[in-house]
Amino acid sequence: MTRANTPAQPRWTTPSVLGWVRRAGGVRWFIRRFGFAQLFLKPARLLMAPLIVPMLRARSVEYRGASLPLVYARHNVTWANERCVELALARALMAGIPPERLLEVGHVTPHYFRGGHLVVDKYEPGSLEVDIVDFAPADRFDLILSISTFEHIAFDEPGATPASEAIAAKVSAALNRCRSLLAPGGLLAITVPLGYNPALDTMIAQDELGWDRATWFKRFPRRCWRQVSRSEAVRCRYGSPHAFANAILLAEWDAKG
Repeated sequence: MTRANTPAQPRWTTPSVLGWVRRAGGVRWFIRRFGFAQLFLKPARLLMAPLIVPMLRARSVEYRGASLPLVYARHNVTWANERCVELALARALMAGIPPERLLEVGHVTPHYFRGGHLVVDKYEPGSLEVDIVDFAPADRFDLILSISTFEHIAFDEPGATPASEAIAAKVSAALNRCRSLLAPGGLLAITVPLGYNPALDTMIAQDELGWDRATWFKRFPRRCWRQVSRSEAVRCRYGSPHAFANAILLAEWDAKG
């Protein structure tokens, strides 16, 4: 069940919450990242989604002079977290891009939109299971999109080194690889939740990502998301006052000339 987007069936079977938690790092990891209460609230919201989603008031977010409807869907209970605004942005960025010219890093949008594009995600069955750093296709892409994936790089991976330097090195390597895969005139766009990964937050604060454009969004009560200044966004805490992200960054890079 999805609202505010063209009805479509996901390309792959939606995994259970327990299956996702198990693959992501286990119950202890989930509690450490999202809090004990969400271990019960998320399954409850999934169960109640057929009743909740039709009752939600439509909301939108402003981006590039357009008003984009937020996406409410059962998968990942998007109305209760940042996914609703990320999907609105993703759909706008994907518009008009032929599937063969689009690469997604991290398996996200196929759960919500009919796509047919290539998805690289070394942990998600149904994707091309390879590390983006090692991905070396012959093709180049007009759009490379990544939704809430870069914050997990070298931070939530099995056996990952928690040292900030190791995380920064892997994130930089992934960004460099993505930029090298852009066709002339192409665009790399990623969203990340602020406050989730301290090492990535430090990179953002020190302007180490080197984006060409950055747009900052903050969550307000009643599922409202609005563009705000950088200084206002970076002051937001992850998980407070709202569960999950209270601010996100949309960073964009143009293909190198």
